[in-house]
Amino acid sequence: MPRLSYLNTAPYYIRHPEVVHGRHQKDMIALHETVSPDIIGLSDIQGVERYLTEIGYGIHGMTDNEGYIAWARGYGNAVLYHCGGVNERSIGIEQVARTPKDSPTSKAYWDGRKKELRATAKLCAAIHNTWGIQLRFSNGDSPGVTSHWNVSQTYPESQGHWDCHPVHQGGYYPILYVIQLARIYARLGLTLG
Repeated sequence: MPRLSYLNTAPYYIRHPEVVHGRHQKDMIALHETVSPDIIGLSDIQGVERYLTEIGYGIHGMTDNEGYIAWARGYGNAVLYHCGGVNERSIGIEQVARTPKDSPTSKAYWDGRKKELRATAKLCAAIHNTWGIQLRFSNGDSPGVTSHWNVSQTYPESQGHWDCHPVHQGGYYPILYVIQLARIYARLGLTLG
């Protein structure tokens, strides 16, 4: 099977072991938006990763507008604080994005970020092929691929988060498109290796 190419962010967790809160089997992928600077090259991903670990949070994977992918190799089953209510059971993926939640151009913004959406779909496919997480939409409570917005609708620990509010639920983020692409990439056999 082909291995997905990515920047290994495990060193952040080696340097900050306090942000790893045990290990647990995963059945969900939770998608996020960083709302941070979108810089050419890998410094946007590295900056977010550095910031998260310094404040006690963590994220399993990340993508950016150029199509770069980051993954914390060896930490796929780590419990990282990224999505209250589902931290134990979910793998978190941050997507570098500058869009504020109430921007009238949010949907158009994501429509213009096809490389990042494809990178996110590839990472979801590799996670599916490596750990068997289902590539189907989740409302935030069932196995599958969900958004931080969906989790916030169910769990009080996550209330107030709007990241990746799905288009089909009145939002702006094309989660069903990402899942559809992930299914295609999964058939190609991508893994995290």
